[in-house]
Amino acid sequence: MAIRPYRFEVAEARSFKHPYFPNIQKHVFLVKASKLPKDIPEKANLREATGMSRSVYRDVRSSLQGKEALAGTFDLLNLGITIIGEDVKTIDKRIFDVFIDDEYGIANGGHTARLIWECQEDDSIAEGQHVEVRIITGVEGADEHTLRVDIARAQNTGIAVRPESVLELDKAFQGIKDVIAPFSWSKNVAYKESDPQDIDVRELICAMEVMNVIDFPNRGGKYPISAYEKWSTPLKNFGKDFNSHRDNPAERKYAKFEPMLPEILHLYDIIRRDFLRVRGEINGQKGAIPAYIEVAGPKSTGFEFPFGGLDPHDKRLTKGAAYPILGAFRNYVRINAETGLAEWDGGFDHVKNVWSEIAPDLFNETHATVKEIGAAPNVLGKNRNHWAGLYKTVENFHLREQLDRLSAAKGAK
Repeated sequence: MAIRPYRFEVAEARSFKHPYFPNIQKHVFLVKASKLPKDIPEKANLREATGMSRSVYRDVRSSLQGKEALAGTFDLLNLGITIIGEDVKTIDKRIFDVFIDDEYGIANGGHTARLIWECQEDDSIAEGQHVEVRIITGVEGADEHTLRVDIARAQNTGIAVRPESVLELDKAFQGIKDVIAPFSWSKNVAYKESDPQDIDVRELICAMEVMNVIDFPNRGGKYPISAYEKWSTPLKNFGKDFNSHRDNPAERKYAKFEPMLPEILHLYDIIRRDFLRVRGEINGQKGAIPAYIEVAGPKSTGFEFPFGGLDPHDKRLTKGAAYPILGAFRNYVRINAETGLAEWDGGFDHVKNVWSEIAPDLFNETHATVKEIGAAPNVLGKNRNHWAGLYKTVENFHLREQLDRLSAAKGAK
């Protein structure tokens, strides 16, 4: 047993005595994530900090890096870190030494701490990110060890089995697996929370939701914002749809969109990467990179675009900015009356050509929205007026195409 000090530089701190156990004190620190002391013992954490690539922890990493959630909100979105310590000594108003027994230490939040330390190493923590650290001291006496174990056990009861894990067990994702099987990236899809793969099945379901012209009919004034805003909602709808049509899978609503899923994801990759070219052609490379453009960390090899088979790049359009643009192409989705399946009006190659023609207009629409509401991707992804504006831009282009076809058909007569 060894007790060592760990220095905490804090933005805010408060301490108070326990009302029933007078020797026990609770200390709450708000610590800049980039300043969290490294190598704090984790022996008190019953859930080992393994499986760091699990989708739930990828979400935490993305939040810490400010990729989707607003920078500066990490401590509001994360439960933080709980430490069983021995003593806390005040060095200065905002500097404290926390003495920790290497047999205890972090009781909960070990994954959060590991992710923070990893992001410290590659300097990828977004500006303004803090983490809440709770330290419990004064756990002493005859029942000291028992109480410490009880604290650790109680701190690790919060993670429930995620819905996608249940759906995977129920074989609800078989239709998705079948249509993506020919593509090399299909082997990198995680279907349950313990899977180590990088692509979350929820992202695939949300891609179908973006093109869901059944629940969000064209010209209907409704937009699938939940596909970006809350992954749990499309997943819940997918599960309900699966359970309602167990006896007749062909009647499943999402089964109508599964065959076009690879092309939806392909278009998504094109938008995320090609947007950089369009921005460069219109605005040049002047000024700071806006928040809706995501930049790879200094030690990264760049962002991959597996769905589109595109070359890696050190920048890409954030998901919050890309989803409303992708959703605008719902104008080109139709349900084939004969097959009952969703398809592209004019075919997928035509849709890609439409993107090439209309991309500058979609950039200008995005730029105008950014000037009005700010560049935060989380704000862009949730703004109904932005979804509506982009949708109408593509809608007008599509209507002009239809008029041109009618005029050409009349001229041929």
